[in-house]
Amino acid sequence: MSNRTTFAVLGVSVTNSIVLAKQIAKTNPVLLFDQKAATLLEVYTEIISENPKANVEMMICPTNASWEADIIILSNDVATNVILIEKIKKVATGKIVLILGNEMEVINSESTLDKLQHLFPFSKVVLSNESAYDSNDFLLLKGNEQETLNTILTLFTSIGLKASI
Repeated sequence: MSNRTTFAVLGVSVTNSIVLAKQIAKTNPVLLFDQKAATLLEVYTEIISENPKANVEMMICPTNASWEADIIILSNDVATNVILIEKIKKVATGKIVLILGNEMEVINSESTLDKLQHLFPFSKVVLSNESAYDSNDFLLLKGNEQETLNTILTLFTSIGLKASI
């Protein structure tokens, strides 16, 4: 039996974070964090009601969630929160940090990726954005390391999402 990867999903008040957390929780442990306690409880309850065998846990501290995780997933809101980023930066060293871009914003992916990599200099940063050319369930992945991109692509396709590098 293979080891399961533990995921920290920070910022579960955003739709794409909720969808991803639910999908990942079907096969892997998930640590949930959001600054809004009511939202955190709501998402946790939703996941458990849909999948009673899910290995999901509510975390009250983003640093602990990130420290315990193998892969850290940040909603766009969390990725722009400088205080929260400072809290998790050290424990994200050597880990994959997946940023879920905001589909409502038209952004320069390369510039954004560079800024995010600067925030997490010792992490493997991947930016995920919804494709402007396909349906809203198709994701484009950007990153600086091919192996890391392949890891996230494999994860996304294994949980039923459409993605491309």
